[in-house]
Amino acid sequence: MQLVTLTAPDGHRERWDMKTTYLALLSWYSYLKDTENSKEPTELATRISKFVGNDIKQVHTFLVYLDGFNGDLYSKLSLLTNNDDKNTTRLYFIMKSLNNPNYLAHNKREERERQKIVERIEQVTNNDVEMLKRLIALTKLFVDGQLSYKNMEG
Repeated sequence: MQLVTLTAPDGHRERWDMKTTYLALLSWYSYLKDTENSKEPTELATRISKFVGNDIKQVHTFLVYLDGFNGDLYSKLSLLTNNDDKNTTRLYFIMKSLNNPNYLAHNKREERERQKIVERIEQVTNNDVEMLKRLIALTKLFVDGQLSYKNMEG
């Protein structure tokens, strides 16, 4: 069982298992998305809110980060980028262009390179659209600078 250490702003720490943490974040995120029409948050959501706050973007970031451990998304991303932040942005835009009917090819040389990357993406994701969406969300954290390979090294 993998554990996550949560640290509150006041320094209080707790260790939660990964699944409970993810479910608590999901519950808290759902509540924050629609506070007007939501029921009261669950006890678990209320507990995790003390650690993650009520900034919905930050809570979403934590959700995507934790989701990366489900289905081994970090390994898949590593295979596609060779652990290089420079490759991540290009990969992100190529993944976003998949299944986009408005995608316009550029020049032939770049299109051949792009096609090789597309084939690797399809191989790594087994053409699973849901996995691709999750991988895009995780890759966006790297592109936005919220995660980096340097920060993740042991």
